[in-house]
Amino acid sequence: MSQISRVLVTGISGYLGSHVVDQLVRQGYRVTGTIRSAKLATSREAFKKAHGDAVELVALNDLVKDSYADALKGVDAVIHVAAPPVGGAASAAVQIDAAVDGCLNIFRQAEKAGVKHFGYISSIITYDDLSVEHGKILGDDEWISINKEDVLNNKNAGFWQIYSAVKVLAEKAVWDFADAHPHIEVTCVNPAFVYGPFAPGFTGPYEGDVLNPNSLSSMAIFRKLIDPQGTAPRTLFVDARDIARVLVAGLQAPPTTQVGRKRFLLASVPRPQPSEIVNLLLKERPELAKRINEATKNAADDLKPLLDEKRLKEVLGIELTPWQSTILDGVDAIVKLEDEWKSRGAPIYP
Repeated sequence: MSQISRVLVTGISGYLGSHVVDQLVRQGYRVTGTIRSAKLATSREAFKKAHGDAVELVALNDLVKDSYADALKGVDAVIHVAAPPVGGAASAAVQIDAAVDGCLNIFRQAEKAGVKHFGYISSIITYDDLSVEHGKILGDDEWISINKEDVLNNKNAGFWQIYSAVKVLAEKAVWDFADAHPHIEVTCVNPAFVYGPFAPGFTGPYEGDVLNPNSLSSMAIFRKLIDPQGTAPRTLFVDARDIARVLVAGLQAPPTTQVGRKRFLLASVPRPQPSEIVNLLLKERPELAKRINEATKNAADDLKPLLDEKRLKEVLGIELTPWQSTILDGVDAIVKLEDEWKSRGAPIYP
């Protein structure tokens, strides 16, 4: 297999990016990370404290137009985590184009620079309509039926339809690029909702004057689990640490010619039922009993399995973190964060 020593990680300062960095450093890789100029100084200090000299940061502000020339120096592999946000005032066309062109920009520049190993984060939503509990086990080659025209021709397209199109079209652009450049290897992960503790170097939740839910990434959804009056959090999830483990393992995985396309759907197996999550918290974190989400307590135990881990084990030799660890470690991280903000005298909002 190719010798890989330095890996470029885009979106290094985010919830997932910081987990990818942590896993890379743990396994002996050196890391170059891209980050917006506004966060460069703060994140450089945080990653220096967490990982010493193993991580270098390079400013990059525009995923679509900026040059990666400086970031790609000495790099043997790329893990593309950064993605433009979905939602807001931008049109659906602008959001879709930004996602697709942002992916192709880094893939094209890296391939020209001689990089042959890539990791990419997509989404479980590219596989199926997850609003329906149909009990079907999803295969690695499945795609939800949506295209750009479906969205652009629908003046009432909502967030999830636009999000689905963004993720599907960006991922398909990556696979089209890989097919046109068969000398490169791509590992793609398609995670469910991402939960778990915060990684070293992730400073977002600790910045500002108050605890800002927007700084928590998908852990803002998870936090609803200990908000008694909130809506029920999504219970189709995967541990952030597992996403990082899969992407890093993919750098040394067998080639596509041997194992086929390396596209992995990630969600906890077995899938926990709401009552199992509630009972886990009551048993292991009884001090939080009064905070447990009422909607989760009252939810029906009718969740059906969506996947198995067979191919993940066969190709990468990875078994996913038990869902119980994800829940408990995630809750502990949220409580620790709240305690930090309380110690500053800041109000804590649900």
